[in-house]
Amino acid sequence: MTDQISMFAAVSILTVALAVLCALINCGFRRKSLLLWLATALLCAGMEVALLRPGVDSFLQAVGESVLMPLAYFCAGQAVRFLVGRPQADVTFVAAIATLSSVSVVLAGLGFENLYQTLPFKAAAALALADGIVTLAGKKEKDSLDLALLVAYCGLSAIFLLRLPVYPSIGDDVPSIYGLRRSEIAVVLLALVTLLLPAVAFLVVAKIVRETILGYRSKSERDSLTNLLNRRAFEQVAEEMRHGGGAVVLCDLDHFKAINDRFGHLAGDDVIRSLAALLQETGGSAARLGGEEFALPLPHASVAEAAAIADSVRERFASLGHLKLGEGCRVTASFGVAAFQPQRPVNATIAAADRALYRAKRAGRNRVEVELGDDASETWRAA
Repeated sequence: MTDQISMFAAVSILTVALAVLCALINCGFRRKSLLLWLATALLCAGMEVALLRPGVDSFLQAVGESVLMPLAYFCAGQAVRFLVGRPQADVTFVAAIATLSSVSVVLAGLGFENLYQTLPFKAAAALALADGIVTLAGKKEKDSLDLALLVAYCGLSAIFLLRLPVYPSIGDDVPSIYGLRRSEIAVVLLALVTLLLPAVAFLVVAKIVRETILGYRSKSERDSLTNLLNRRAFEQVAEEMRHGGGAVVLCDLDHFKAINDRFGHLAGDDVIRSLAALLQETGGSAARLGGEEFALPLPHASVAEAAAIADSVRERFASLGHLKLGEGCRVTASFGVAAFQPQRPVNATIAAADRALYRAKRAGRNRVEVELGDDASETWRAA
């Protein structure tokens, strides 16, 4: 008996400790409410384990489990919903869980400590558990952490299913359908819970940490206004392309300072975003180098192909209407194109595209110029 009580106490302390850990980690991450849901679920599980230890009053066990089991699975389900980016459970679902749990509490208060008293809260727990599993399984793109979490969650579901015919509907002196007594089953299930609960908590925290790191990495590589690559990230892409071949397109908005001076910086930002959107649609790793200057590296593309892409963007951009500039006001852009060469440094290729760009500016703007190398150049097309 002492060993069983010690095991209940150990699992309870472990679960509560995990809840505290999740709450502390939450303090280090902004807008990570799922950790608070997970901490609450673990806290409820720890309290439930403490109540189920041998020697606790049966009425207290019945009431505690009627509330804590559904609440633990419900909070875990909300954490899963946050994790996969789904909205929280609606009012109807919450009301169903609360109603079923309340029915079990009322039946316990009326002296029912049998199958009829346990069925409502077990049904509530089953609904909450199924919601979490369906949410995880329904995620379209699952990574390794998602799959591991789904397996662990299904493991907890299996423990729940094994408990259904046992707690608290039978006494310890009555063998269960498994041929074991309640206390013997408790030891087995607690051992499984001891393995799975830390695994679930670890997987959730690991996923949060990874997503946070990826988020910071993305911010360090992206322009905040357009979500295009920034100059640093563009240079890395260009360096990787140099040996594989391809071309780079540089473009610059025409008379952009006049747009800012006449219509304001908000209108200028709108123009920048519209050109960025067109560059993104080409499928290349478009970048904003700063201000109104952009770059579009095109792996494996010939100079002619890159010039054709640039001219398509030029033409579409010139035909756009910008609401903040008023009707009839059109904005254009100039483009310069150069080819990557394995023997030529990236900076030299970018400089070649830049020379072509400024020829386009001097030649009247709204056109594409190509730098062919060896002091040769050509105008792909003028507007």
